[in-house]
Amino acid sequence: MIKLLHIFRWATGLLFLASGLVKANDPIGLSYKIEEFMEALHLTWFIQFSLPFSVGMIAFEVVAGIALMLGWQMRLFSALLLLLITFFSFLTGYAVFSGKITACGCFGDCIPLLPMQSFI
Repeated sequence: MIKLLHIFRWATGLLFLASGLVKANDPIGLSYKIEEFMEALHLTWFIQFSLPFSVGMIAFEVVAGIALMLGWQMRLFSALLLLLITFFSFLTGYAVFSGKITACGCFGDCIPLLPMQSFI
C-alpha cells in the first residue's frame, strides 16, 4: 500500500512539474489563456492581473510538484493541490459545457488538449 502511495505521489508530482515547466516557457501565452477564461466567465476586472497570476501559478506548480515528489510538507501541499485541482476542474468543466473555450492550455502549446480531454 505504501509503495502504491509513493507511485501516485511521484506521478502527480511529475505531472505538476511537467505542466509548470512547459508553461514556464511561455508565461505570456498562459496569461492570454487566463484572459480568455476570465472573459468567458465575465470577470473582465481580473484581466489586468493575468500575467502576475500566470507567473505565480507556474511557480506554484513547479514548487508543488517538487515538494510532492520529495514528500516535503505533504499536508500543506496536498491541501493546496486539492484546491488547485478543484478550481481547474471547475474551469475545464465550464469550458466543456459552455463551448466558449476550445483549448484548455493545461500543458501550454506543447500538448494541446481539448477541454473534454482535460476534464477527463
